Amino acid sequence: MTAELAPHVVTARDFLMGSIWEGTGDELHTNRLMARKSMFRQRILSGVSGMLLAIDAYRPELIWAPLTRLRWSFDRPLFEGTRLEVRGHSAGEEHTLSGTADGQIVTHGSVVTGPPADLPRKPGRPSAGRTMTEADARLFRTWLPGDPTRDQDLPGHIPWPLIVLTASGLITRGRHMGSFRTVLNRAFTWTFGAPLALEETVHCELGTVERRPSATLLPARKTCSSR
Repeated sequence: MTAELAPHVVTARDFLMGSIWEGTGDELHTNRLMARKSMFRQRILSGVSGMLLAIDAYRPELIWAPLTRLRWSFDRPLFEGTRLEVRGHSAGEEHTLSGTADGQIVTHGSVVTGPPADLPRKPGRPSAGRTMTEADARLFRTWLPGDPTRDQDLPGHIPWPLIVLTASGLITRGRHMGSFRTVLNRAFTWTFGAPLALEETVHCELGTVERRPSATLLPARKTCSSR
């Protein structure tokens, strides 16, 4: 199955909702006045939020489905008011999609649904923690509800987007990747284990960080794998 969807226009709400859990404190995402002084002259949407908008536009049920693997690249900044064009292709449990704006790919990747993997422990530098509650899941559903045509109960586990958003914020706020002004063009691969129950506290243990040249002339391109 290949599909091209109606454009999604990035709104101020998309900036607000993602920042609740990511909470990086990066004023490029949250502060219009400070962002005007940046190279972009306006706020940019966090990469994880842009990814979630693309996935939700293609197959909203994937936002709430258990995932086995997630691979994603954040290629260019997304701005408020941008029309995000989404295309995708599904083959069995693997779904590959991309989001473009003004003819350029800004975000792309793939998700694989299915049973969780049996993950070995890989100790690294631990982050601070954040407890994820039913209230978090309910608030998240007001932003990305899944299939709006069906009545759905909340799952008993933390939805994977909340884990990814929260982990991204914990790593960034803890300066686990060092001190930097801004991060663009990230890529990551996630392998998901058994679901975490609501009311659990999410921590991150960051292993290796790979740096690559930036396509936007910023100091570094960072790739991280976390759990």
